Amino acid sequence: MKAKKVLSLALAAATAMTTLVAAPATAMAEEDVTTITYWGWDTNWYEPMFAAFEETHPNIKIEVTNVAYSDYFTKIQQAIASGSELPTMVQQSCTLIENYKQLGIFEDLVQEPYNVNPDDFFDFIKGRPMTEDGKLIGIEQSVSPSAIAYKRDLAKEYFGTDDPAKLAEIFKTTDDYIKYGKEVQEKSNGETYLFHSAGAVGEWLYFADQTNLQDGNVVNFTEKMTPVVNLLCEMRDNKVVDTYENGTPQANATYSDENHIFYPCPNWAITYYIKANDPDGAGNWGLMMPATGGYSCGGCSVGITSASTDEQKAAANEFLQWAFFTKEGVDTAKEKVEYYVPTKEFYEDPSYASGADDFFAGQDIGSFLYGDVAQSIVLPNTSVYDQTVIDIRDLLSNAIMSDPDMTAEQIIEKGLEECANRITDEGIEIK
Repeated sequence: MKAKKVLSLALAAATAMTTLVAAPATAMAEEDVTTITYWGWDTNWYEPMFAAFEETHPNIKIEVTNVAYSDYFTKIQQAIASGSELPTMVQQSCTLIENYKQLGIFEDLVQEPYNVNPDDFFDFIKGRPMTEDGKLIGIEQSVSPSAIAYKRDLAKEYFGTDDPAKLAEIFKTTDDYIKYGKEVQEKSNGETYLFHSAGAVGEWLYFADQTNLQDGNVVNFTEKMTPVVNLLCEMRDNKVVDTYENGTPQANATYSDENHIFYPCPNWAITYYIKANDPDGAGNWGLMMPATGGYSCGGCSVGITSASTDEQKAAANEFLQWAFFTKEGVDTAKEKVEYYVPTKEFYEDPSYASGADDFFAGQDIGSFLYGDVAQSIVLPNTSVYDQTVIDIRDLLSNAIMSDPDMTAEQIIEKGLEECANRITDEGIEIK
């Protein structure tokens, strides 16, 4: 475990001494409290985490400004450009992590007084918030292993089993999704689909692909997106995937229906999509390995801005140490948010990530996600154009479903046109 910092010990000692020599106080004196600021959109994470932290750290107060994800990076850029105050802690989305690195506004958490060792984290994810020269600009909030969730009753009906290992054997290749998706359509007279949304499938296929989006000055759009587009078009043509737009209320309603079987599923989707949209589905869900192997979908890191005062930096570091390196903080994330930290040492205790989940018919989804799935993940290199191409990917997924006559070649051409309109940096070649 990481040791507590000297500042917090001194403050704790001072608090204890005050309690001995004075009448009990209902609150600490204002001058004894360090206030730090945080901008973020992930209320499900920061609200329970900050509340639990402040209960045991009365000398630190965290003030939050909620900023929509779509506005967040722009707000950070605007604050830098105008010279206005940045928050003490910044939430860094993984699809923009290279862009955050370029800002040059973050403390290197490897150095004193932070002393964070990247080797304490899972190998596949530890380098994502690191710069080329070895600076660590943030700590990942959670590991985001992803698999395929399925409805057990429909799996039994159409494939003869609801066992995750047997289903993984049936769906060993991406061609198998086409084969059995067509059978599902035939058996259901066209009423049941293997997947509910091309956007969700496209997200899975994109993140599972290990092709680097960028090599030097070349953006490899065609190489990265062609396998995704080809499979989506084939799924569309064979009615393997339905026409719902991912993340809409209509798409979310399919989680509780009887006409859609498989759902690409990051770990966070279990709480915020499956359980939220199918509250009566306990016992009817399972989780299986995709034919592509495990993949990572989503995730954010938290960094400390260099413009903060020394007191603010020390207080922010106290929070990071608590959240990612103490049992209290790690258990809070697990129990209140269902986030599992990337810090390897906690997985040495089998009870940390394991345990039967009644919603998944007693399946030990923790051991599966943070064992088999996480260990199979290989992340491609990140790029400053990740979010741009992801936005184009979502646009293309919708276009594929809205125009059944559009070919894969036409979709790629449309994507290249979008890239040319959105990626205008001098010296960058788009292929």
